[in-house]
Amino acid sequence: MKKIIIILLTVVLTVSGLALSAQNDKIIQLEKKAIIAYANSSVFMWKQVVQELETIVSDKSPVSDKISALIFKYGLLYSCLSNKDEDTYEMYIDKTLEELETLLKQNPESSELYTISAALMSVQMGFSPMKGMTLGSLSGIHIDKAIKLDSLNPAAWRQHASSKYFTPKMFGGDIDIAIKSYEHAIKLFEKSNQINNWMYLDALAWLGVAYEKTEQPDKARKVYEKALAAEPNFGWVKNHLLPGLQKS
Repeated sequence: MKKIIIILLTVVLTVSGLALSAQNDKIIQLEKKAIIAYANSSVFMWKQVVQELETIVSDKSPVSDKISALIFKYGLLYSCLSNKDEDTYEMYIDKTLEELETLLKQNPESSELYTISAALMSVQMGFSPMKGMTLGSLSGIHIDKAIKLDSLNPAAWRQHASSKYFTPKMFGGDIDIAIKSYEHAIKLFEKSNQINNWMYLDALAWLGVAYEKTEQPDKARKVYEKALAAEPNFGWVKNHLLPGLQKS
């Protein structure tokens, strides 16, 4: 009898392990699609990624998969902002915020979740600048908490950089700090082998923009070329940023 129980447990564990492995493989494939969606600045492609993800991530999924789902949804909303697609933004923002709130209650020490929270606030402020009155300081608090919980979280440092870059100087913005934080984020992405990540490409592009604004064209060119080496079809860099730099 004991042998039968052991065999049954072994079978169950093996099947469960295979199921988790298959799900991980699907998420890895979606991460690749997310890079393509970001590189093409395509809301349509992002929606496909999110829709595919919703078929494999459920309430019973591991927390890590639920966090991945939120990151993909943030990617979609971030693309909505750059494309000024308010209709798609309105379709997804409330549900995404609800899912984030639930996960944060269950995982109050998650650096990743506080990073996503701050990132979603930045998108909300992008669509509704008046929300900066209430969300601006809260976003900063969440960024600081994300870094405090995990100082090696590259996405948190990317968000810190973006906050310093886009916040007006009178309210604490500082392009020099932004540059240092973008540089630090990129090093952490590379050190943790997360270069196959759309946020890595985003950090490279904005670092280049910040270099240009501080009259460092040679550094900007190098970082744009680095971004294209990582993703040759990165449209924003390939078709706009690098050609614009060369003309100037």
